[in-house]
Amino acid sequence: MFNWFVLLVAYLPFQIALNPRIGFDLASLRVFIVLFFIICLYGSVKSKVRPLLRSDLVNFQAIGLFLFLILVCFSLINAENTFWGLRKIVFFISVFPLYLLTIILVDSLEKVKKIVQVLFVGAGLLSLVGLIQFLGQFIFRLERVYGFWAVNILPVFSGFNLGAMILAYPSWLVNISGQTIMRAFSFFSDPHMFSFYLGLTLPFVVIFFRDKISKLLISSYFVIFIALCLTFTRGAYLAVIVTFLVLSILLWWFLKQKRLALLFILSLLILIIPGTPISDRLYSSFDLDEGSNMGRLEMWQQAGQVGLGNFWTGVGLGNYSLEVNSALDYRNPVTAHNLYLDIFSEMGIITLIVLLTLILGTIYYLFKLIRSEEDNKKYLAVALIGSLVYFLTHSFFETAIYQPSILALLMIILGLSTYVIKNNKDEVRPSPKVGPYLCRTSPPCSPR
Repeated sequence: MFNWFVLLVAYLPFQIALNPRIGFDLASLRVFIVLFFIICLYGSVKSKVRPLLRSDLVNFQAIGLFLFLILVCFSLINAENTFWGLRKIVFFISVFPLYLLTIILVDSLEKVKKIVQVLFVGAGLLSLVGLIQFLGQFIFRLERVYGFWAVNILPVFSGFNLGAMILAYPSWLVNISGQTIMRAFSFFSDPHMFSFYLGLTLPFVVIFFRDKISKLLISSYFVIFIALCLTFTRGAYLAVIVTFLVLSILLWWFLKQKRLALLFILSLLILIIPGTPISDRLYSSFDLDEGSNMGRLEMWQQAGQVGLGNFWTGVGLGNYSLEVNSALDYRNPVTAHNLYLDIFSEMGIITLIVLLTLILGTIYYLFKLIRSEEDNKKYLAVALIGSLVYFLTHSFFETAIYQPSILALLMIILGLSTYVIKNNKDEVRPSPKVGPYLCRTSPPCSPR
C-alpha cells in the first residue's frame, strides 16, 4: 500500500480536472484520496494495512484538524448561502484524509525520505515545465504560447469552468519595466498557486544535503528556485526571504551546516540585487501608490471590517464574496487575498486561532526536536519548519488552502511532522494483531 501511496503523492502537482457534467469541475486528486482512504480502511479490516490507532487520532495535529473542521461547520449557522459552504466542507473532507494516510503508511525514516524525495522530484519536473513555458514566449511569441496554454493545457489541469474564470480575470501577465511578459505557472491555474507549491517543497532540499551534496542536487534546487522567481509573485518573494533566513539560522546554529546556510543566504541575492526584473518586482511590493498594492490594502481593510462585524462565527464558509457582492456566482475571484482575514471574516476568530495554533504549535514541537534528537530527525525537523514558515508567510498574501494540490501537500507536511514529533523508531511498527506468538490460531502455540 505504501507504493500506491507514493504514486498518489507523485500525482499531487500533476492532477487532472474532471468534468462530470456541464458547469461542474472536480479535481481527480480528491477522488483518488477518498478512494485510497476507503481501500486502506478495508485493508485494515482484512489485516493487510495497519489500522488507525488511538495515538494516530489523539495527537496535536489530528486534534487541531478535527477542531478546525468542526468550527468550519458551525460557521454555516449564519451563512446566507449554506450550499456554498457545504461544497467547501466537502472539499476539506475529501482532502483531510491524506493526513491520516500519511501517518498510517509512513512509519519509518526511510519512508519519510522517500515521500520527501518524490515531492522534491515532482517540484523539479513541474519547474522545468514552467521554465520551458516562460522561455517559450521569447521564441514563439507571447500570444502563441498564451493561446496554446489557454486552449490546450488549462482546461485539462484546471477544468473548463475554473479555466474560464481564470481567463476572465487574468493573472498570467505582468508588466516589468514597461514590457508585458507571461509569468511561469506550469500546470497550475495561476503563478500564485504555482509559487506557493514550489515554496512549500523547496525547504526539503535540506534533507538531501544531510546525505550527499551533488551537482544534480544543486541543479535541481536552482531549477525550482529560479522557476519560483519567474512567477514574479511578490508574496512568494517575501515568503522565500523569511523562510531562507529562518533556515539559515537553524542550520548555522543547531546543525552546524554553514555551507548550506550560506547557499540560502546567497540565493537571496537573486531577489535583492537592484537592477534586475526580479528585484524590481520585489521592491514594488513596498510602493503603496502602486495600483495592485492599493487594491490589496483595500481588500484587507474590507475583509477586516466584515470579520469584526461577525466576530465569532464569521459570515459563513464560502460566503465572503456574497457579503461583498450578492450578485456573484459560486466561482468568482473575490477573496481577501489573505488567508487569515479570509478565515476571520468567513469562520470567525476561534477558527483562526485554532489554525494558527495548529501551525505554530507544530513548528514549536519540531524546534524542540532540533535541540535533542539525532541528526536524521534534526534535518527532517528543520525542513518541515521551513515549509510551515513558508506557508504562514505566503498566506499573508494568498488564500491557497482551497487549491487541492496545496492543501494535500499541507496535509502530508503535517503528517510527516506528526511522525517526527512522535519520535517513532526507525523501523516498521508490527501489526497490533500479532503478539509474541508465531501464529494467530487458537489455542495459542508455543512462545518464540
